[in-house]
Amino acid sequence: MRRLMALLVLLWGWSLGAGAHPMGPPPGKMVDVGGRRLHLNCLGKGQPTVLIDIGLGAASLEWSGVMQRLAAHQQVCVLERAGYGWSEMGPYPRTSAQQADDLYLLQLSAELKPPYVLVGHSYGGYGMQIFARRYPFLVAGLVLVDASHPEQAERFEAPPYGVQVAPSSRVGIVRFGDGPRLHPLMTAAARRQAEFQFENWRPRRTISWELLGFRDSEAELRAEPALPSLPLVVLTRGKRVWPVGQHGDLLEKLWLDLQSELALESPTALHLVAPDAGHQLHLEAPELVSYAVHLATDAWRVRAAGPHQGPRLAQTPTAKVTRLRDTLGLPASADSVSSLRADALPR
Repeated sequence: MRRLMALLVLLWGWSLGAGAHPMGPPPGKMVDVGGRRLHLNCLGKGQPTVLIDIGLGAASLEWSGVMQRLAAHQQVCVLERAGYGWSEMGPYPRTSAQQADDLYLLQLSAELKPPYVLVGHSYGGYGMQIFARRYPFLVAGLVLVDASHPEQAERFEAPPYGVQVAPSSRVGIVRFGDGPRLHPLMTAAARRQAEFQFENWRPRRTISWELLGFRDSEAELRAEPALPSLPLVVLTRGKRVWPVGQHGDLLEKLWLDLQSELALESPTALHLVAPDAGHQLHLEAPELVSYAVHLATDAWRVRAAGPHQGPRLAQTPTAKVTRLRDTLGLPASADSVSSLRADALPR
């Protein structure tokens, strides 16, 4: 009984912000954003700085492979939204507009040097798109990694698709099941973080709020001004997710259509598909994610200093990648990925 009481006191103390974090010291730094602290983990030096926002329910430590590749050339930081990992809780609602404003305060308080290449994976793409539209003077480029589309929930529900990908109401109970399905390519540290976030009340509540506010986040993005003319790279999974069959084919095509629409948001854009990688591109194809970031960086540097500004970062990747659209403005010699029609992609 005494042991149980001691454990309850320890957990209660940590829940109020006292004592050590159950995962130990953070790998990055805790940044005050007005009475609460967010965790920001940075590697490397050089401009423009890369800012990464993770998917819904994801662990920031999943991005170590991408960060190590990028840190050789420029500073790269992965942020933890309020309630995730080491970050403290944030105010309700936890929607993407609030998270974009959190990022503004975070980069200001951390004294990072703009402009930024923003990287948003899955749900994290909402916040990065909103940030790019609200604070274009801080943005060098935008990379969307199999990112969510602002009409995603509605389009998947409509006939002939009939699939619900987000809660229908902002009020409800989110059930977490038996445990997280961990990707086999996650490091031991990332696995521990993912397990912690599944078991602890703070991230669980945050993930629930993000899910219940998913449609609000979509609406917030739709209400923002148009994306400015900045370098945009959309990287899309090519590995099939939906079951084989007519209905599955329709769902696969819809996802590719939504990704192609994202690539139309800027007049200077590149749409790449990774045929051998699934939704967790940062784990399955970190080389391609860093390649996409380097392309956005190169496009910004060409804009800023002209076509003869020196050697470029992007090198032809060894992994397969397919180009569906290219108005990025880089000379063809800088990138020799193959071209393929969208309807010719493997099903």
